[in-house]
Amino acid sequence: MDEEYISQKVIADLNLSKDELDTAKILFNSSKYRQSITHSYYAMFQAATALLTKKNLVAKSHEGLIMLFGREYIKTNIFDKKIFSFLTNARVSRRDSSYDSFAIFHKEDAQIILENAETFIQEVEKFL
Repeated sequence: MDEEYISQKVIADLNLSKDELDTAKILFNSSKYRQSITHSYYAMFQAATALLTKKNLVAKSHEGLIMLFGREYIKTNIFDKKIFSFLTNARVSRRDSSYDSFAIFHKEDAQIILENAETFIQEVEKFL
């Protein structure tokens, strides 16, 4: 990929991240906590994608994104490990919100993940 494409893709990934965050907020404010969790996770996922794109790296799965991000930003002590844990923890909740029809999500669960998503995106923006 050439530099111009990478630059445009990073911006597009970050914009998608912010759109997902806005959607998560709308759903949270409508008491749709399960769906808010899903979109909060995807907000972080897209922000992480933007950082990987900046290095011309592409993850082919959720697990691949976690592994690549960990290798490029966590093992090198570039990105805050605690903030990275927001993404990895939300991944579990997103899986449950998408596939476990018996899972129950409370306002507090969704609020924490939503706030963590905001923090994660703010941290990512420091590197872009």
